[in-house]
Amino acid sequence: MAWLHGNDAVQQLSENVILYDLTQMRGNSAVLSRIPNHIGGVYAWYRRFEIDPSARHDPEVFVNYILKELSKDHSAPRETRLPPAHRIRLQPDNSFSKELLLKELAADSSFRQLLFMLLNNSLIFQQPLYIGKTTNLYFRIRNHLSEGSILRDRLAAAGHNINRCRLILVYTSASKSRIPPYDTDDEELDNQVYEESEISELTSEILIEDILSRLFLRSFTLRYG
Repeated sequence: MAWLHGNDAVQQLSENVILYDLTQMRGNSAVLSRIPNHIGGVYAWYRRFEIDPSARHDPEVFVNYILKELSKDHSAPRETRLPPAHRIRLQPDNSFSKELLLKELAADSSFRQLLFMLLNNSLIFQQPLYIGKTTNLYFRIRNHLSEGSILRDRLAAAGHNINRCRLILVYTSASKSRIPPYDTDDEELDNQVYEESEISELTSEILIEDILSRLFLRSFTLRYG
């Protein structure tokens, strides 16, 4: 059962919004072949829950699966300087105090099926792992998917595989700027100085990304803007 989307690998949610399920795609080339070049926009990565089929019928497997998912970090750690001579670091809290209740309810097949249905439709409930903007979605997603990318490593450190995520692309404009041989992560772009023409080309993407980021508190981004 799906509420807002089906189970296809690629789904067009509206005229300029596409949902990708990377779990159903064989490799990065299969993903990139479905993303048009020279189109700018905003994108968001979402966690996807892959449920072991045996967990539907085995309460013990079900409990172990849920506990494993709960143990994964739900956000990146944050660290900052606390003047005059200290630093503070915030870590995500993955503690779960209702394990006994979970084991008790897991014996009920209707409870297991309900939770599976909710996890299959997790886009309704979850905040994005990451939201970004770019003048060329093809190059930006290629960069994120490449081995050793900042986002791939950050998600992997928290137990999330970027190739097992869902990805939403929102096309906002055709890029008129010269496309570089590779694209960089948003947080690297934040540290660069833009020419006035480059800023004007990114105006809508920057504003949309900033609004979405502040409304939905993306989990693995360290700064907004």
